[in-house]
Amino acid sequence: MYDRMIFAAVATGLLTFAAPAYAADPATMDVAGIHLDDTPQQVKAALQQAGYKVTETRKTESFAQRVAVEVANRKGAAPPNPTYAGIAEIIAMGPHQERADIQFAQIAGGDSVSRVEVTIPGTVMGDAAMKAQLTARYGKPDAVKDQGLTWHWCAPQAVKICGMTYTGGELDTVWPTLRGSTGMGSNSIILEAGTDADRRLKQAFEAAVLARAPKTDRAAF
Repeated sequence: MYDRMIFAAVATGLLTFAAPAYAADPATMDVAGIHLDDTPQQVKAALQQAGYKVTETRKTESFAQRVAVEVANRKGAAPPNPTYAGIAEIIAMGPHQERADIQFAQIAGGDSVSRVEVTIPGTVMGDAAMKAQLTARYGKPDAVKDQGLTWHWCAPQAVKICGMTYTGGELDTVWPTLRGSTGMGSNSIILEAGTDADRRLKQAFEAAVLARAPKTDRAAF
């Protein structure tokens, strides 16, 4: 019964992430109107457009604040203790009991979306309706795992290893990925920037620190 209601909501565009189909590249996809690299302002606007209400905003150090602390540490000075200026996470609730958790990376230009997760209770949306909307929204998945419960959309350079795992985790998560899952009483969809983005952020952070606290080429010995 409820599945039929959900299908009707999808058909009429009422459900939160109904939109045109995409090419299979998670870097260009969105969840509830939110893209990777979006700013907090863009996220809040997308959430409002999709019918979500922000319930919590968690703060953290900005990129500049993190750099200042590390520079002070390397120079042996007292680190600054500023009020947090960065946004780490925004949590919002949707019109059909969806919960959206949006995480941000702190980059030199501000806060940037690095991960989006939307969960929908299985009591609200059934497996069949979830899979139907995932297919209509993002097209055919690049890989299906866990006896059909987990669907993967991978970056073009990861299509051949999409969904593969090794002892340390999943191979395809170096680049942007989108995963949808059903079962165990819950549905979820996760969009992530990947570990390559983390690596580039660490490099940018180290470069910013070295610009202000360069390593010496002569020690006192």
